[in-house]
Amino acid sequence: MRSLRLARNYSTSDHEKLVYEGWILYDTGHREEALSKAEQSISIQRSFEAFFLKAYALADSSLDPESSKYVTQLLEEALRCPSDGLRKGQALNNLGSVYVDCEKFDLAADCYMSALEIKHTRAHQGLARVYHLKNQRKAAYDEMTKLIEKARNNASAYEKRSEYCDRDMAKSDLSTATQLDPLRTYPYRYRAAG
Repeated sequence: MRSLRLARNYSTSDHEKLVYEGWILYDTGHREEALSKAEQSISIQRSFEAFFLKAYALADSSLDPESSKYVTQLLEEALRCPSDGLRKGQALNNLGSVYVDCEKFDLAADCYMSALEIKHTRAHQGLARVYHLKNQRKAAYDEMTKLIEKARNNASAYEKRSEYCDRDMAKSDLSTATQLDPLRTYPYRYRAAG
């Protein structure tokens, strides 16, 4: 929160200041006000950051079919604006998640693959979810393996990969997750239920 306030205070433009104010409002639970700041910023200058803020706040408040369509349009608009690879990867990842929620799995896979092309490694998890939802369990497991190979000592990746394999392999992954992060609760609950 402090860094958002500092960024807002040192902003050189009104549209940028509005985006930071929007994120501050969003982080403090004021979704409607955050949406308003994003809209004000867009009215001054169309920017990746303003469209992303608006899409993020809207997606968090409701995802009925109509708002999902609007969030999709906002993220697509954000992707047409100049930005760096990290932010574009995040937008593609979020867009993939919206498509998954709408059961548009092929479009979601395209978004995740585009995010991976610009080195957004978290998209491996989204792509694995798509494969799993399409009953391609081996492909889901392989995709999570790619994430594990890129993000060493990633307990959450081992935990997630355990959902895409047989029981013995799942136990091994959960054991590794526990070794990497003994405070994770899912591996203990899984073993207790088994």
